[in-house]
Amino acid sequence: MEKRIVLGLLLTAISASTSAGAAPGTTEKLGPTLAQVRTFSADEGERVWPGYGKAPFGFLLIDGKQEVLLCRDQVPNGFTAAGIDSATGCKSYARPRSGMPDKLLAAMPLFGPPSVIVMGTPQSTGRAEPSWIRTILHEHFHQWQYALPDYFARTHALDLHGGDTTGMWVLNYAFPYDRPEVIAAFNAASLKLSAAVAARGTPQFGRAFADYMHARAQLAAAAGEKNWRYFEFQLWQEGVARWTEIRLGKWYPRADVRETAARLEQATLQELANPVMADKKREVVYAYGTGEAMLIQACWPQWREEYPKALALGPLLDTARTRCVGGTAGERG
Repeated sequence: MEKRIVLGLLLTAISASTSAGAAPGTTEKLGPTLAQVRTFSADEGERVWPGYGKAPFGFLLIDGKQEVLLCRDQVPNGFTAAGIDSATGCKSYARPRSGMPDKLLAAMPLFGPPSVIVMGTPQSTGRAEPSWIRTILHEHFHQWQYALPDYFARTHALDLHGGDTTGMWVLNYAFPYDRPEVIAAFNAASLKLSAAVAARGTPQFGRAFADYMHARAQLAAAAGEKNWRYFEFQLWQEGVARWTEIRLGKWYPRADVRETAARLEQATLQELANPVMADKKREVVYAYGTGEAMLIQACWPQWREEYPKALALGPLLDTARTRCVGGTAGERG
């Protein structure tokens, strides 16, 4: 996991300063970058996910001794007006630093819906600017997810929270990552998934896809029904966010962002071929879910219309496979 906090409801326990007077800082430099991401999302992002470009794009930049809030209509208490950001055209608000760390890379309902992206600067997060930009594409996908009808009610209805009302169950659910039979089943399934992804566009794809689905069923059985429900949700949420990050990143107008997206894709494929669940634990969902999205996309480019209706990739994989039976794969994406 790249230090992302998915729902971020834990931050309700952090007391933020409400004094006024902070002035805009690094946003003067990053404003044009954020403006480009917003424009790209409204245009190219909409081609991948209907509504992605129109989803709320509030952005909280943690910058040194202050926090700057951009592009959000409802302004929380404690922020003071800091004018109009010349690049994005958004109203800007600022407050002194609260208790949030400046290494955050997250989308969360920090002030209640709609969610905001909360990020430190490229310097404080330790990311080169191209990677930092690519991460915004990922986190904006989470903003789009969180804005889906009844998203929070539907995730609660998965009955995985165990009474936790902070949202931290999303990160801390006790999935049996260390159980030997689960590790063995995951390793086998990941290798079959890697082989199926590599077989896209070849006559061997149909067989490879079927082999993977068999291994996937064995992994589900080893994990157990409730644990698998959690894992499916993580693949749906984080795996597809990674897939989106790569796909949009490879289309981005800046060559350096396209290059970092291509590197992330290669690292993802390498991880599928070299599974290490015991070491990476929940982090495995990023690469694994990306691989599943690649299979679905290869057989069924229209799957993204159905994606919001479920909180699992299994039904989408089943439909995709029926569309590829007896033939070669389609798009490699």
